[in-house]
Amino acid sequence: MKTMKNFFLRTIVIGVLGLLSTNCEDGDIGPAGQDGIVGVDGVDGANGQNGTNGQNGVGFDELAKFGSITLTLEGTRPDNVPFTKTDVFKFTGVEDIDFDNDVEIEENSLEFSIVRTLSAPDGDFQGSEIDVFLVLTNLGEADEIIEFGLFVDDYTMIFDDLTYFGFTGDFANDQIGVTNFSMTNFNFDDETNAVTFSFSFNVDAANNDTGNDLTISGEVDVIVVEDIDGLVL
Repeated sequence: MKTMKNFFLRTIVIGVLGLLSTNCEDGDIGPAGQDGIVGVDGVDGANGQNGTNGQNGVGFDELAKFGSITLTLEGTRPDNVPFTKTDVFKFTGVEDIDFDNDVEIEENSLEFSIVRTLSAPDGDFQGSEIDVFLVLTNLGEADEIIEFGLFVDDYTMIFDDLTYFGFTGDFANDQIGVTNFSMTNFNFDDETNAVTFSFSFNVDAANNDTGNDLTISGEVDVIVVEDIDGLVL
């Protein structure tokens, strides 16, 4: 009887375990966990020392060493807008130095031929040029004679309103349409060949490219050279 009872108990236990085994299935996959903490970036290293400055580039000092002419035009543009324009012509070409930067000294006269360009002179691409021609005879005497000429070649004026105007003109102090000519503060040092002076004059509307009355003024501050052939007697 006891044996039969044990048999029934084992049967019941086995049955229960079978049911438990049948019901223990895998559950759904859980949500993904959070990513791990990314490592903190390292601290930037100190900047290195600046390198040594290189040599200055080659400029146009050689072309500007003989001084400049400052030119001012004041009047009204062809579109009837008043203007004042000042530029410094400071570059000297050497191909025609006898015309571009020359002085001839005679017993009773001084003759200057001075040419400057607005930017580095180049025969193919440079057009903005100013030529000053001056002859002084019997300087400082009662019969002093001044012969003055100014040639402005293709002077391109660019204005603040982003317009431009090309100006060309050939003027002389004894020319019709040129009035109120004045030359002041003239000085010539025959040891250093430095010459300085200021000039101004008016040009009527019919004789300049603006089509309006124009005032032209300038300051010459240059060093001129002499031709050795002219010094040898």
